[in-house]
Amino acid sequence: MTAPALATRLQTLQPSPIIQVANAARALKAAGKPVVSLSIGVPGFLPPAHVYAAAHQAVDADSGDYLPGRGSPALVQAFLASMAARGFAYTEAEVVAQVGGKGALFNLLLALINPGDEVIVPAPYWASYPEMVKLMGGVPICPTATAANNYKITPAQLQAAITPKTKAILWNNPSNPTGMLYTPAETAALAAVLAAAPQVWVISDDIYDHLIFDQGAKRAAHVLDSQPGLKDRAILVQSVSKTYGMPGWRVGMVAAPKLVVDALLALTSQSTTHLPAVPMAAAAAALAGPQDFLHAQTARLRAQRDETLAALAAMGLPCPMPEGAFYAFPQITPTFGKTTPGGTKITDDLNFCTALLHEALVAVVPGGAFGDAGAIRISYAGKGAELTEALQRLARFVGSLQG
Repeated sequence: MTAPALATRLQTLQPSPIIQVANAARALKAAGKPVVSLSIGVPGFLPPAHVYAAAHQAVDADSGDYLPGRGSPALVQAFLASMAARGFAYTEAEVVAQVGGKGALFNLLLALINPGDEVIVPAPYWASYPEMVKLMGGVPICPTATAANNYKITPAQLQAAITPKTKAILWNNPSNPTGMLYTPAETAALAAVLAAAPQVWVISDDIYDHLIFDQGAKRAAHVLDSQPGLKDRAILVQSVSKTYGMPGWRVGMVAAPKLVVDALLALTSQSTTHLPAVPMAAAAAALAGPQDFLHAQTARLRAQRDETLAALAAMGLPCPMPEGAFYAFPQITPTFGKTTPGGTKITDDLNFCTALLHEALVAVVPGGAFGDAGAIRISYAGKGAELTEALQRLARFVGSLQG
């Protein structure tokens, strides 16, 4: 007996390659293989103790009631204060909690995009961006930033991508997957292009904006810094996942015009209703509590970035200097056409990563998932000893290639 058909919208949907690689690595680990994974974007640290204390208190004080869809009062106020500290003034009516940053982006596109609308997604991009756009019936337009241009698009590229069908741009700074950070001047130049395109929503995925290394600022540059008039159509997405080491807690936040926030509240009223009480309490404590632990974490990430880049340079794999987040995006094209000791001829990013996983027991993500099939993504945020071991295995693997 044949099952009824699935929705046609799923025909274009590709499963997350990041999750697929992580699952493959977990399966090998479960089979007893000493796999080291550099594949998934886990920050490599846990939140401070006061976050866990707030979570325990929320359990003890549980009322069993439904909670506000916007977020608990404590979470909303903590988020407003954190945005004010970043230099952005919002009111309670302009913010809303969502199930993670990814859930926020999904619901935003659901609220904004009609079939046929174009969404500019600069490449390299986070793998889920174009898939979400396509799932809504939209068309991702992906101007490509090459390694030669430090994985940053130019104002001319952005201008050329804008058409009468453009409904939004979706980007993040610093970048996942490249770790590249647009300077204030570069951000201002892109913001000027967007200011002249009044039909375009600006969706800014800012979840790495405090994880920056080399520009001497407390946060990444933002389009609102130079073009505050964009606030009427700017949508800022935040999360406690990366800055506070809380990806599993699934707390995202949005600051946006009231029209957009009301749409998100309507959507969640018919889906998730609200976030659970315990993650909201933990996230409120993270946002409102001491922030000094970030200095130690960014120093650790900077050191591990430097170790990663030095290792890649010694292997002959070119990689622009990441200035934020915790990813490196080296080009692996120098290995193409060579053969592994196990007999695999390296022809693309996918079989490079497959051979690396099975022959060297190191998991990384193919760059094609992010719009550049000549690269791989390395997450260097994990434990220092594991990173060192993985880089040594990667070096032996690259050094063993013949041809």
